[in-house]
Amino acid sequence: MPLAKNIEILERALMREKAARKAAEAILEQKSLELYNVSEELRQTNSRLEETLNRKTSELEGVFETLIDAFVVMELSGDVIRMNQAAKDLLGYDPELEPVNLIGLVKDQYKEYTFEAFKELTIHGKFNNYRAVIITKNGAEKIVQINASIIYNTKGEPVAAQGIARDITQETAMKRQMQHQKRQLDIIFGNSPIGVSLARSMDGGLLMVNSAMSKMFGYTPEEFEKVDVNQITHPEHREETLKLREKLFAGEIQSFQMEKRYFRKDGSLLWANTSVTAVPDENGVTEYLVATVEDITERKEASNKLKQSENRMSTLIMNMQSAVLLEDENRMISLTNQRFCDLFKIPAPPAALTGADCSSAAEQSKGLFAEPEEFVEKVENLIRDRQTVIGEEIEMADGRFLERSYIPIFSDGVYKGHLWSYDDITIRKRYKESLQAQKDKYSSIIANMNLGLLEVNTDATILMANQSFEDISGYSREELIGQKAGKLLSTKKSREIFENEIGIENTDQIKNHEVDVIDKNGQLRTWLISGTPNFNMKGEITGSIFIHLDITDRKDLENKQVELLKDLEAQNQELNDYAHIVSHDLKSPLRNISALLSWTREDFKNELGEDSLVNIDLMQDKVEKMDHLIENILKYSSIDRSSASVEKVDVQALVEDIIAMIYIPDHIQVTIKNKLPVIDADTTRIQQLFQNIISNAVNYIDKEKGIVEVDVEENPTEYIFSVKDNGIGIPADQHDRIFQIFNTASDHKKSTGIGLSIVRKIIDLYHGRVWLESTPQVGTTFNFSIKKNL
Repeated sequence: MPLAKNIEILERALMREKAARKAAEAILEQKSLELYNVSEELRQTNSRLEETLNRKTSELEGVFETLIDAFVVMELSGDVIRMNQAAKDLLGYDPELEPVNLIGLVKDQYKEYTFEAFKELTIHGKFNNYRAVIITKNGAEKIVQINASIIYNTKGEPVAAQGIARDITQETAMKRQMQHQKRQLDIIFGNSPIGVSLARSMDGGLLMVNSAMSKMFGYTPEEFEKVDVNQITHPEHREETLKLREKLFAGEIQSFQMEKRYFRKDGSLLWANTSVTAVPDENGVTEYLVATVEDITERKEASNKLKQSENRMSTLIMNMQSAVLLEDENRMISLTNQRFCDLFKIPAPPAALTGADCSSAAEQSKGLFAEPEEFVEKVENLIRDRQTVIGEEIEMADGRFLERSYIPIFSDGVYKGHLWSYDDITIRKRYKESLQAQKDKYSSIIANMNLGLLEVNTDATILMANQSFEDISGYSREELIGQKAGKLLSTKKSREIFENEIGIENTDQIKNHEVDVIDKNGQLRTWLISGTPNFNMKGEITGSIFIHLDITDRKDLENKQVELLKDLEAQNQELNDYAHIVSHDLKSPLRNISALLSWTREDFKNELGEDSLVNIDLMQDKVEKMDHLIENILKYSSIDRSSASVEKVDVQALVEDIIAMIYIPDHIQVTIKNKLPVIDADTTRIQQLFQNIISNAVNYIDKEKGIVEVDVEENPTEYIFSVKDNGIGIPADQHDRIFQIFNTASDHKKSTGIGLSIVRKIIDLYHGRVWLESTPQVGTTFNFSIKKNL
């Protein structure tokens, strides 16, 4: 082949190669650009992902560290990779400083259970509420509850585990303690010798009783659920118990305790010491009542017998002529009598000395005795030796002589105290001196009495007069002795009374006489004179003793009171007459005004505008209200006891007539809940009473369906009526105010402020009570009582 041809072929081949290379370079350049763009996009995406990852990682780190419960990440082998601060505090380990294997911390008896839990974790990917006991670094045992889950890699392969552990050691201990206490309470409740019951409401029904309660009353627990505790309570304790239970449910008291009687199932009586305690709910409102009942029948009977015996002994001692003092083994006074108090001039009744400490009484009272130190020593020797001493004679500092006995008391050989007895033997030793001392003492008493005293003989001649009689009569003792009081002091009007009625008293009965006398100064006085016969040692009447009390000032006050009552009656009658006159004089022009308003409205209704007609209607309403007010004032002023008659009033028929008579809107229903009684009262007053309260209830109902209920309850002394409505209610601060005249709880157009004051006045006539229970927007119940025997 020629060389030129070969060169040409080579050139063409070279050109094709260059063209192909340029094409390849262009493609490569395009692909390089695309690769660069993709790489740049990947770089930016990677940067965003890295930023997001860092943010999420930071958030997870925050959550991880701030978790209250312990959080642990570990290998599937149990080696801890990481834990938060709560986990470090719980376990005492730090995996950054030392290796920790959670399985190794589990207490031996829980390890098999732990392996099973890990197997479940790897199979199911999680487990919940795993509980075990672990040993912390400081050797403490902790009960933990763990919720765990598996951590997977991108291929879905398990690579680690994470879990939250909560320390429930204290919670578990508290639950066990509560269960233990509940078991103890169940044992105590079931085996207690004291009856225990649980009630929830005021109806007296029981929710639960223990076996002791059932045995005590003779009912089975099932029967007790139907037993009304109020009915098995003895009537003498029933009312008091109900009041105390009401106070428990009202939160006024927390508990009460009392001894009371019950009826057993067989009808026999049971004495029991009953304690009832309120159990409040979470809001502090009483929800249950827990009662404990201890059978004290035998103890009560024994106590009553002992008390009867003690009463007999006490009565015997109290009425002994000897002064008696009974002390216990601690020298505390158990019993003494009035004679003892009188003998030693103790200014207190015997009962007030009971329980007083006598350990230093001898030292304190030694001054009463002629030989004080010897008296104290003798008392101490007697108490120390505990030997009976009878009839020991001691001399008092005031010259009296006492005979003292000391008797120690033993029970089954055990010393229980001692008995002192004292007898005043001064009369036996110094009869004449003692007689003179007694005479001087009583003479001093008589001389200083606030009542005038006269002693007269059988001829009514004055033998003795005390200082008080001298003061009220104005005469000296010398002027009185030997005179006859009737002639000396009587007026013409009272002289006959002195001669015929105030003579020698021949009976033991004290007679009182009210007479007018003239004293030495010539003043007219009124005396109250009481007389009794005077006897000598043989029982023969030797004269009389008269006591005189000047009652002049009291009589003046009584006379003034009678005059005031007469004036008051006259004034009341004048007021009543005035009320009727004013009522007539006011009502007549009001009726004229009402008629003029009606004629004006009728004659000019076409000329007057709508506003003028409304104003005329308002004036008409005000006139009617004024007329109603005057009528009620007249009724109020006419209510008094003197004008009220007493007759048989059938309250049932009376209320039915009122319901039929007054206007009651169709949407209001008035009913009588229970049969109303027949009472002794004034028919008009009772009609006013019920009509005012029922009308009041009807007028103030604002509900679409109004309800008014009339009811009655009865107790031994009174009827308690009630009128209940579902009206607007009355605020608590108005409950007393609304019974005052011209006061109302609202501005209702029919309200005059007199109706309820009439109610209060009528109730007062019958010595009853009136009160109300009301809740605003719910309703009101008016309660009032009327005594059965007026």
